Amino acid sequence: MYNAANKFVAALFVAASLASCGSSNKDQAMQLSAAAENELKAGNYEAVVVLLDTLDNRYASEVEVRRSATKLRTMAVEGLTVLRIGVVDDSLAVLKQRLDQLESKFDYVENPGKGLGGNYVCKSIAKLRSDILPRVNDDGYFTLSVKIPGRSIGFTDIVFVDGAESVSTTPVAADRLVKVENSEMTVLQQEDVEGVADWLAAHPATNRYELVGTKSTLKNKLTADMREAFVTTWQYAVTRQAYRLALIEREKLERKLQLYRDQLANMIDR
Repeated sequence: MYNAANKFVAALFVAASLASCGSSNKDQAMQLSAAAENELKAGNYEAVVVLLDTLDNRYASEVEVRRSATKLRTMAVEGLTVLRIGVVDDSLAVLKQRLDQLESKFDYVENPGKGLGGNYVCKSIAKLRSDILPRVNDDGYFTLSVKIPGRSIGFTDIVFVDGAESVSTTPVAADRLVKVENSEMTVLQQEDVEGVADWLAAHPATNRYELVGTKSTLKNKLTADMREAFVTTWQYAVTRQAYRLALIEREKLERKLQLYRDQLANMIDR
């Protein structure tokens, strides 16, 4: 990283120093092009881009010199793309390993009803009767189902308590509540619980949560299994999402790389 930064600064220095030279604009433009070619041979692709940007901006009238440097830019961008693919591949390998480790801790539970999909639920709490249940849906997003049987409290949010410290989910609107007979249900989305899992991970002594409502508040014990399952489910969700995004980036980079290589194949050396 340090060497790359030094080479990048060196390219800027070369570009700046040429401005003070007494030679003609064409000579200075050609020197920039030659410097870019040398950086390309050394594999300093970012430096090549800096030098060619300087060439285009400072010597816009030197059309022939700029045109002759087009291939250099394409080769540099191709090189940068290859390097980025390597970085993404490394990330994918780490994420896949982490994903495999986490997946072993989950069961897939089908939703009742045909064609409704299902959720991934931590094995440690899959059979646990609880009024809150962290899970990951088919799209890889964290959700938290809330079910308050036999009561209607006008649920708004959940507060997790560790002594004098606490963290709460984002309050939900009344129109997100579903009432079945005397029971109240809702599903908190990933954005509703942002930061809660990290807080729970940092507060392993948390042993209570409160279901807060406009009518009343219910206080319940938070078991160690439930706390750990909440944190693990969140980690599983964000890891799945990161892996999917990395795959998408990898596919885009492959298409870009092919585009640059097609362009190079169609270029005529000048």
